[in-house]
Amino acid sequence: MVEIKWEEPPRRGIGPGARGIYHDIIDQLKENPGRWAKVIADWPSNKPPNVFRQNKCEIVVRRNEDKTTWSIYSRYDDPAAAAAEAAKEAAKQKVTAAVSTGTALKPPPPPLPRKGAPAPANDMGMSKFLAERRARGAVDRPE
Repeated sequence: MVEIKWEEPPRRGIGPGARGIYHDIIDQLKENPGRWAKVIADWPSNKPPNVFRQNKCEIVVRRNEDKTTWSIYSRYDDPAAAAAEAAKEAAKQKVTAAVSTGTALKPPPPPLPRKGAPAPANDMGMSKFLAERRARGAVDRPE
């Protein structure tokens, strides 16, 4: 008789609940957003693993001195931090422009008063018609 060993098969490397070998690296990158790290020293191709891009990490590949392998560098690109940095940079540029033009501490000039009566709305020639009618002696409203 053949002896059988009973055991559960190991998990597959795909699907929900499965973690690849790079997820621990990605977790460390997320703890330090914006900081570059050399994640793979001797990669056989200049095409990095897609798992980094799928997890919003920026990837750079550089050829090693031996000319046969590549080093892969990555950093987690935090969108909230990038937006905050861009807003801070925009505010800084506005202040720099205001200081260079001399308007940083000057209040804006007061609005100029309007001269004369405001321009009438387009009356489709009615004012001209009434003026000519009055010139002929007609009365606007008979009494």
